[in-house]
Amino acid sequence: MSPIQLQLIPHTTQDGLPYQHLRFQITTEDGILEPQDLKGLKLPDSVQWNQGIAIEGKGPIWLYGYLVHECHPSTWVGCYDPRLGVVVISSHTHDVKVGSVLPIQLPA
Repeated sequence: MSPIQLQLIPHTTQDGLPYQHLRFQITTEDGILEPQDLKGLKLPDSVQWNQGIAIEGKGPIWLYGYLVHECHPSTWVGCYDPRLGVVVISSHTHDVKVGSVLPIQLPA
């Protein structure tokens, strides 16, 4: 079993914008990852590149960096901040700007 579990959840912002919520969870017994755990980590096959992706989970910054890089082909990429919402960090559309904060309710 992979030490990092990825779950892709179709979702919508509070403003009605459809996106994909990429939730990760560390599955090791002690909750600690090693850099080599990135080897073989792949996004789910069901990713729809014509929508944005919001990344959410508790993990090291280098895991976020890897996931942002892998999600780059999508329309936009954001990271969830519980104090703000989804902060857009990359965009290939005029509809969603870098630096925008998209309000969401976390999917169940």
